[in-house]
Amino acid sequence: MNNRKNAYTEVYTILQDLNEEEYNKIPFEVVETIEKNRNEEYDYELDEELKLKDQQMLPETKTILFNLFRDYLATPEQKSKIIRMQNEERQKNELKKQQMYKSDIFVNKPKENFTEENNEEMRIVRYKENIFKKILNKIKNFLHI
Repeated sequence: MNNRKNAYTEVYTILQDLNEEEYNKIPFEVVETIEKNRNEEYDYELDEELKLKDQQMLPETKTILFNLFRDYLATPEQKSKIIRMQNEERQKNELKKQQMYKSDIFVNKPKENFTEENNEEMRIVRYKENIFKKILNKIKNFLHI
């Protein structure tokens, strides 16, 4: 919980360092949420000598910044590339999970050929009309309804 609040503080500090044009691309509600949820007792300062990617920050901060970049600051080309990369990563993770658990539950299995022996095991279930339905149908037939 505290890491999340500290991450919001770090993100808020970084957002304050953006130029006005980039800052205005992020919806006011998003910035306001970050500001409200930050830990005001946590002091985070950017090192002016370092690039943003080299700054010391929490993993949660990097995740939030990545999402903000993808959703609001990236060009359409960058955004589609990021989404494509995320989809590829999800597919790789799914393949790893499938290989790790080796689950063939969802694999289409070929249907068995039913032979005379298998046919004996199969039983036909016949629908039987209950007595009230039979009487009702007889009355309907009699009255031509």
